[in-house]
Amino acid sequence: WRTTERKEGQGHRKEAVKQPPCQMVAEFDREALLEESGNISSEAIWRTTEIRSLKPNWTSFRDARLIEDRDAQLLIRFQREPLQTQGALMSEDSQAFCLAFLTILKNVNNEESMQYLLTTLDEMMKESRDMAKLFKQLVGSKMDPFSVLTDLMSKPDDLVAARACNVVVHLINAGLVPTENSVRSLMDFVRTETQRDSKHKKFCFLAILSVLQALLRDHERRIVFYEAKGLHMLIPLLKNHNGNTQLIYQVCHCIWLLSYTNEIKPRLADMQIAAILTHILKQVQKEKVVRMILGTFVNLISEGEMVNVLSVCGAHRLLENMKQRTWNDEDINSDMDTLLEKVSLNVETRSNFDDYSKEILSGELEWTPMHRSIAFWDKNVHKFLEKDMTVLKTLLEYIKPSTNVENKTIAIALHDVGEFVRAHPSGKALVTKHGAKPYIMHHLTSHDQSVNKEALMCVQKLMCH
Repeated sequence: WRTTERKEGQGHRKEAVKQPPCQMVAEFDREALLEESGNISSEAIWRTTEIRSLKPNWTSFRDARLIEDRDAQLLIRFQREPLQTQGALMSEDSQAFCLAFLTILKNVNNEESMQYLLTTLDEMMKESRDMAKLFKQLVGSKMDPFSVLTDLMSKPDDLVAARACNVVVHLINAGLVPTENSVRSLMDFVRTETQRDSKHKKFCFLAILSVLQALLRDHERRIVFYEAKGLHMLIPLLKNHNGNTQLIYQVCHCIWLLSYTNEIKPRLADMQIAAILTHILKQVQKEKVVRMILGTFVNLISEGEMVNVLSVCGAHRLLENMKQRTWNDEDINSDMDTLLEKVSLNVETRSNFDDYSKEILSGELEWTPMHRSIAFWDKNVHKFLEKDMTVLKTLLEYIKPSTNVENKTIAIALHDVGEFVRAHPSGKALVTKHGAKPYIMHHLTSHDQSVNKEALMCVQKLMCH
């Protein structure tokens, strides 16, 4: 994750950068996070009341020479203060208190004290953004809050890690700008931890992802993230979301933020990403998820072949079906109208082999009109032999019994193999030459009705041609 200096006139001009609307830049949404974390109550996950009533022995850390006496006395004084006035006390001597908090968090490896201080900071910053701003003077110093918190995010205690993530998000949302080294460290951490989600409890994993959301609010950091192949981190999360709506939302929010950066748009206007997002639209009804995906499509609709890509993904029919629903979010209705207008104009010309090839090679197959169009097959069947028969070989790969693909993909691939056999003079011979007959026969015993049906139709075409 290497950041690079970008001078005016190189790459982009700062005043020309289009930024996401502030009201749509989501901050850490704990209630939504809890909702998607197994319906566990806030107190059960975060233990806020329990932890804020703890009484860590600050003098013992002083006696062990881990902290100075002044830090211990400040924390004793702070701890005696009623919860509702602790913020006011901290504001009276903010530099001393901020240093004391960070010193203990950096030097004392004690679970109780870390939980207490991080929970206290998280809750106070949640109540008032001004509390986060108190740490601004320490950014870039030896006691840089981002540096201290990044180290804590790696602790094995999920509660400590999650609280540290929350505080980082509060600091960024309050306008504190992490140093280049801190940005690199934070992104390294997020990249590593999101690739091993089984290590963390769900609430902690989502808190880690919220750090990336906060970082990507900045244009320069979006460039850094993209150049470090950050999309390769996000796409698997969308593919393997296991029905976690909050995870889907947070990843889609990251992609939405990236769609505001011109240098990244061409990569986002991609068949694979569009197909995944379209598939999620069909599955997830949460308005916040729908809003993020449609907003992303609107940002990309004028980019390259994006209109064609959406057409191939079946967006036209999907949007028409979505229009029949009542949506509370006005942005959803506006974005649907924008997209429908663009995609509708493209419907007439979308049945071409290039679009078909993109869909097949993306691995995200849908029952788009091309599959069932006799005219399409009669016109384009000879193109299956081009480029070393890559498209045909890919279809045959999908129907291998050992291939781990969705039943819908297998059904569509079987249908298309059958159409190739029907439409091409050498179709049967080529399919047989590539050893696909046993694959087709295997699917005759499938428990999936659509796979079974398409396998039977494919066998019939093999026998008749």
